[in-house]
Amino acid sequence: MTGDATPAVHLDVPAWTPPYPASTPTFVRLSPTHLRDRGCAEQVARKARPDMWPDERAPWEPTPIGDFPLGLVRDAVLTLLTTPTPDPLVPQGVPAVDPVTAAVDGAIDESWQEWSPDSRGAVIAGVLGYLEVLDSLRAAGDLPETLVFPHLVAVQDPDADRVEMWAWAIHHINVDGSLREAHLLRWRNAGTVPLADAEAALIAHVAGSGVISEHNRWFKPFAPDPSITPPPAAERVRVRIIGLLDASEDVRFDGTPDDAALRTQSEVPSHLGMLAGGSTRPSGGCSGCNVRHVCAGPLRMPGLLGVTGYSPRTRAVSPSDLWTHRACPRQLHLARDLGLPRTPMGDSAALVRGTQVHAWLAAAHARSVACTSADLPEEFADDSIAAGLGWSPEQYATNRPYLMHHLGQCPFEDPWARDLTTELAVSAWDTDANVILSTRPDTAWRGGDARWVLRETKTLSPRGLPEDRTVLLDRYPQVAAAICLLADGFSPDGEPAETPGTVQLELLGPDEGAVLEYDASDPIVVLVARTALADRVDVWLFDDVHPIGANPPCRTCEVYQWCEVSPVSALEDSVAELIPAVAVAHGWSAPDAVMREIERADDDEEIPF
Repeated sequence: MTGDATPAVHLDVPAWTPPYPASTPTFVRLSPTHLRDRGCAEQVARKARPDMWPDERAPWEPTPIGDFPLGLVRDAVLTLLTTPTPDPLVPQGVPAVDPVTAAVDGAIDESWQEWSPDSRGAVIAGVLGYLEVLDSLRAAGDLPETLVFPHLVAVQDPDADRVEMWAWAIHHINVDGSLREAHLLRWRNAGTVPLADAEAALIAHVAGSGVISEHNRWFKPFAPDPSITPPPAAERVRVRIIGLLDASEDVRFDGTPDDAALRTQSEVPSHLGMLAGGSTRPSGGCSGCNVRHVCAGPLRMPGLLGVTGYSPRTRAVSPSDLWTHRACPRQLHLARDLGLPRTPMGDSAALVRGTQVHAWLAAAHARSVACTSADLPEEFADDSIAAGLGWSPEQYATNRPYLMHHLGQCPFEDPWARDLTTELAVSAWDTDANVILSTRPDTAWRGGDARWVLRETKTLSPRGLPEDRTVLLDRYPQVAAAICLLADGFSPDGEPAETPGTVQLELLGPDEGAVLEYDASDPIVVLVARTALADRVDVWLFDDVHPIGANPPCRTCEVYQWCEVSPVSALEDSVAELIPAVAVAHGWSAPDAVMREIERADDDEEIPF
């Protein structure tokens, strides 16, 4: 199904045997995302075989809330570019319909997912941004008038097993068929979007040699659209990334279809290892995997979260999510549930400090020796751990007082400490609540008594150490989660633990530090931790309103522009009426004025890592 002049591409996709009884797949659909060596290999292997189904079917769940607004942008753009322009004459008394808004609303109505009205603003902005880039390319003569098609697919030579090569993109073919161009949609900064050479080659091969396919059900092989006359063989193919919100664009492949085919044949095979499966990597992504019910990857820990309700749709949550939800439920809903584009706001000084302190500790502990004062000289040294991390002398001077309080409480001060791991990824499925909890203790090791220790490290503001450690279990849900995990039998090495271990909370301030211990074998400690965790989870799990927080962190919110109820949004229309006169006198913009008003309430430096 490739052109006569284009070399046939043959890819030997590795075989995969599911670790559970399942049907036999009849084809493989390879996309660029399958070439990335990250994530869960079993999940990738399953996704590449759309007509493979476990014998044990998954329980029915309601459709998820949409978290891929770029998909709506693409669908709306395809509608606009493939639908004839309507007659501009509108009967008197009938309001004209904005075609962009109509296309977006149509895409939302036709989607199989549940979409919130809060998504419309971002999707409309994305569609308008794409049309702006398209007009600019055409005005510059860089992309002539084209026809647009929803799906192109390249199929390897018919003598081999059927392998479809497919790319999620907007595919343009110019009117004489000589040029084909694939547009990959991203929100912004097209020039810095990572795209491996193998991915670009595969996309270019699909664009340059693929046949125009008809709409079909995803688990069926693609077939040529019989209503469309195949265009002539292309002479040139390009892959271009489009940044929707900043009208950026960047060409990543520009050559002939032969070039694309040869590069696909040479570069893609070495990236096909994930399609063989063989390993799982449990994470919050398990909640969206349609074989999680038969997969042994996520730990089954019924009752872990302590909530009494059940979520009809499998949900994923992390301590960071719970922290954000308490600060502002709307922020979490817009950013994570709906997946709306985020505007980088710059990291706060506290976030930079905390990240750097964690990085220093991980580098120091990788040596398997205790941290000493020699590691933290008074003056910045070029051969120090800090220099190896790329710190400046100023950053070292800021962070050193915090790190000094780690000395004497380093895990390797225990001569029996062994099996130390940093940033331990843990995902556990509370099947009673139907929620997957993902957390990442900063450090884990086995102590002299053979019990496991999970430690969380926090840097504190100069306000000092809190006195009530019970309050800290409510303040830091990751600490409460670690206690519940150990109490319910979790062990970092996967072996059953005879006695639950200990959770440590290391608090590092500029003037003092401390390590607080919580024994997961103490039923009172576990009760307090599970109550604190359950309270957080319950409020999040059954929140269907997503209100703005009492003291919302608008100053650092990356999705405030899509929030129609935030103080920032409310002030944008009428600065003089809605903010103090002093703000106008100083020439502050509406967002600046709000940020100054909430600065006092949003000064917490104890951020959730």
